[in-house]
Amino acid sequence: MSRSLFIVGTGAHARKVFHCASAGGYDVAAFVDENPAATAPIAGIPVLGVAALPAPGAGDAAFVAIGRADVRRRLMDRLAELGWALPALVHVAAWVAPDARVGDGVLVAAGAVVETASVIGRGAIVDIGVLVDHECEVGAYCHLRPGEILGPRTQVPAAA
Repeated sequence: MSRSLFIVGTGAHARKVFHCASAGGYDVAAFVDENPAATAPIAGIPVLGVAALPAPGAGDAAFVAIGRADVRRRLMDRLAELGWALPALVHVAAWVAPDARVGDGVLVAAGAVVETASVIGRGAIVDIGVLVDHECEVGAYCHLRPGEILGPRTQVPAAA
């Protein structure tokens, strides 16, 4: 069964999410943007306005690829209310320990490591090359920047 994904956003982060999702077996159906003048970051993939986003079908999911935490939260909440699945995406070149917990709408980008018993909150971004050591807690909607290293048992509060 094909897994269709609608990526909300059309910036560079959306392009990164596209490559991660495609490598992970998703069929990216469209980008979605609130800006009617938005253009697709990947040639050949359509851009839909928010009003044109269809109701989710069986197997459909959405991923909010917006860097701003407040906007990511607002859009994820709205999509969840509409019944959309909001999967976590883990790049094929990342590693997440089997007992780590990764929330809905999280991106674990290429080269990132999430170690044993760590928890990554809803909508967080674990960017390229981030190392999250054991038993860390990363709050909802946080953005761990490329190359950051969290030592054991580090706690990062949720984004405001």
